[in-house]
Amino acid sequence: MNYKYSSLAILVSVVLSGCGSLPAIDEVVPDNTKEYRKAETMPPLDIPPDLSSARINDDIAGSQNSSATYSEFEEAATNPLVSKYNITPETKPALSGEGKKRHLVIPGNRDAVWQNLLDFWSQKGIEIKRKDQRIGLMDTVTGSDDYAYRIRMERGDTLKQSLVYVGAAGFDANVQKNEAMLRQIAEFLGGLHQVAQAEIKAKKQLEPQRASVTATLLDSTDGHQSLLVENDFSNVWRKIGRILDSKGFSVEDRDRSRGAYFVHYLDPFNEAEQEDEGVLSKLAFWKDDAEKAPDEYYYIKLISDAANTKVIILDAEEVRTSSDTAKRLLSLIQEQLAK
Repeated sequence: MNYKYSSLAILVSVVLSGCGSLPAIDEVVPDNTKEYRKAETMPPLDIPPDLSSARINDDIAGSQNSSATYSEFEEAATNPLVSKYNITPETKPALSGEGKKRHLVIPGNRDAVWQNLLDFWSQKGIEIKRKDQRIGLMDTVTGSDDYAYRIRMERGDTLKQSLVYVGAAGFDANVQKNEAMLRQIAEFLGGLHQVAQAEIKAKKQLEPQRASVTATLLDSTDGHQSLLVENDFSNVWRKIGRILDSKGFSVEDRDRSRGAYFVHYLDPFNEAEQEDEGVLSKLAFWKDDAEKAPDEYYYIKLISDAANTKVIILDAEEVRTSSDTAKRLLSLIQEQLAK
């Protein structure tokens, strides 16, 4: 027993002496709190000038003089501001996908797209060996480079959208040649697209432009409000009629001889909405709608004043009114006449 106690005492002494020889915890994992607090933020890294100013040129070789370049089509699919500039695959040809899924998105009628593809090969002087529009396949003859192309046209996400793929008509496919030909097709169709847009723009310019109309809101001393339009009665009558139709007004009656439109108008800003007509209102089946809800019916009255026309608002009883709803009606007409 004495031997056991002596051995245990010796073991404890050895352990304690060993711990004393080990390094302190601060030496193994130093506390850098003070140094961390003193640390300063490093200045931002400078971007090399060559990296920040370099631009990738996606133009196809030999097409620098073309008005439509491959970069324009690429922009349609990659530009994050497509919604701002209205450049999307739905409105102009655009390249999309990578590798074997690389294809051209073409908007428009499928028959027109197919014919444009035939025109492309004809312009390049390449004959078509076989074609089938029903399945959307078109093979060219073998060229001087012993290579033949196969065009595959599929339906896009919408009825007026086509997807065009370029591959090899034989067994040995050349990815580089297929990509280059796809870009040339994109250039060709892009040029046709620009021509079509120019024709549409020219046609719009030939159309008679709507002359702007000056309309001024006038306040009278009796609290009534009117709209003075610097145009003759016939033009104002026609313009207001178009406004009422385009804005979804329910025109109950119109009398040009009196210069009056009788309209049903639910004012969205009217806070006094009745959710329940009540028992008496439901029993008043002999009354027409204007009698049951007179605050929803108005006369838009036009008064000719030589070269000008005055517009006022009457209530369902044909009494002039300057309610908030009447003022909003005049403001709406003024806004639309100015467009």
